[in-house]
Amino acid sequence: MNPFLLSLLVCVLLTGCAGGRAAGTAGTAPGAGTPSHAQPAPSPLAPLAPLAQVQTWGVQLTGYGSARLKAVTASALDLIVVDPTDDEGHPWTPAEVQQARGKRLLLAYLSMGAAEDYRPYWQAHWKVGAPAWLLRQDPDWPGNYDVAYWDPAWKTIALAQLDRVIAQGFDGVYMDLIDAYERNEDRPTARAEMVAWVCQIAAHARQKKPGFLIVPQNAAELLRDPGYAGCVDASGNESTFMYPGDQRTEPERQRALLSDFALWKNLGKPVFTIEYVADPALQARTLSAARAHGLIPFIGVRALNRTP
Repeated sequence: MNPFLLSLLVCVLLTGCAGGRAAGTAGTAPGAGTPSHAQPAPSPLAPLAPLAQVQTWGVQLTGYGSARLKAVTASALDLIVVDPTDDEGHPWTPAEVQQARGKRLLLAYLSMGAAEDYRPYWQAHWKVGAPAWLLRQDPDWPGNYDVAYWDPAWKTIALAQLDRVIAQGFDGVYMDLIDAYERNEDRPTARAEMVAWVCQIAAHARQKKPGFLIVPQNAAELLRDPGYAGCVDASGNESTFMYPGDQRTEPERQRALLSDFALWKNLGKPVFTIEYVADPALQARTLSAARAHGLIPFIGVRALNRTP
């Protein structure tokens, strides 16, 4: 037999040759050198190991007081989302962030689909329409403004905030108002532009800090859009089962969200939920329902001003 054919046959029979190596190294970090006999590496869409281990989480966006992040530091939760600034709007120092992290994941809250007039970037002379990307004030949240998130000028401002939280040492970003495309029904490209914006954020962050976590809040349905899955690591969602005021959400809403969440879980991406429930009995039932669907729930107050 031809020597080349003989060696090829032996390779196929014993090791699976090149095909086995390709399957075993997909998703492995460059230079990892996974041998052909090693256990196959996870899919590129699988969550990072730290996220996969998260069982408890919470959010605190204000109310830190003179204690700063001490209560966050003392918390036993696996993952906590905090504002990147203190109650006076001053950024946490990298040392404070590092101490609060401990052995948990610490994510910074950023509103990437809306502007807030109490942020460092805000200019006193701004008003709706000036700058052009400042669209309208949110009637439900004074000081918050819808923005043209597709506008390069807004993107420059938002990415500068992202750069700051990366420099502070956060593990990732928890992004609010990703569902802002729903407020732009007269713009046919709004949804696709949000997908592109999230993916731009992810690429920007990971170029500066590989492994930086990208967790959008709400808009879980975007996972159905091409290209979105590879840009995000997990999903955060408000009011799956209960609205603020201890009001149960509609069955149609629950079915739609749980259908979306199933897609995330099938890709190995955790789904974190926030429920604003005051009644203890309702809290217990809500937590039980969320966990029964494989979700990672958190019960919080609407102001998110208490340490979880």
